[in-house]
Amino acid sequence: MRLLLSFLLTISAFGGLFSQRPSGGSLFYEQIRLLDLKEREEAIVNEIISGNIPDFLKEWREIEFSGRDTSGNLHFVTIYVKADYLAAGSDDDYFTLPMTPQSAQKIADHFNASLPTSRVVDLIYEKSELKLEPFNFIPRGNRNETPDIIYDHSKIVQAQIKASGRTPGVFVAGTKKDIVLSSKLSDTKRAHHVTIYGWHRLTGVPIQPVTNIHIDTYVDYSHGVRLVSNKILIDGKEYDYRLILKDSMLHSLLNSEKYPLSVTSYNY
Repeated sequence: MRLLLSFLLTISAFGGLFSQRPSGGSLFYEQIRLLDLKEREEAIVNEIISGNIPDFLKEWREIEFSGRDTSGNLHFVTIYVKADYLAAGSDDDYFTLPMTPQSAQKIADHFNASLPTSRVVDLIYEKSELKLEPFNFIPRGNRNETPDIIYDHSKIVQAQIKASGRTPGVFVAGTKKDIVLSSKLSDTKRAHHVTIYGWHRLTGVPIQPVTNIHIDTYVDYSHGVRLVSNKILIDGKEYDYRLILKDSMLHSLLNSEKYPLSVTSYNY
């Protein structure tokens, strides 16, 4: 009896330690594959905020470009973005995770970051080190919204990266449609919708124009979340990404829309 009790206490003690270890992407997939959307989204947010992300997502990639403000003045801009879309796991075993805009915003806020505009998505594509041809599944019912297809797509993209001769963490584009910031976030007729854009073909032309057709609980394998740091530089001076998007003169540096944005985040 004493031996059994000692064994159980040992298991209990070590169990707490083991449960705190980061899980690989494949294990996280098994943990969420049968959850409903609400539970899955909560798990995704908790997993990423807890730090269980690949090392290549822990650093920012610098993008430098020039652009003109609404008065035609030329400026030199530096923004900082992630090399790839948000994922859970390690460099060797990761799972790229589509999610709702609410989850994306929670994670962005945690990392003092925001979501890109369509112009920033285009810049990311232009400056990326590796451009991949989009891989799409044929629509069939709600199959493309299932964790199984989402995980399969993650593995396919990883295989594409490997086939290119590159390794995970390469600054990659062309693999997902981005959840983006847009004036459509102010559309009162579609207040609970997600705005997406991108998925560029090798020609540089995006498959998906800016649209808010989907409700904000719609998530499929083709969606992705790429973070943009709220810290940006304009002519060497530090600014907040969100404030520049709202600025009547400087917004054109980061957004291709005619007017500044009034909303620069998703509600949650």
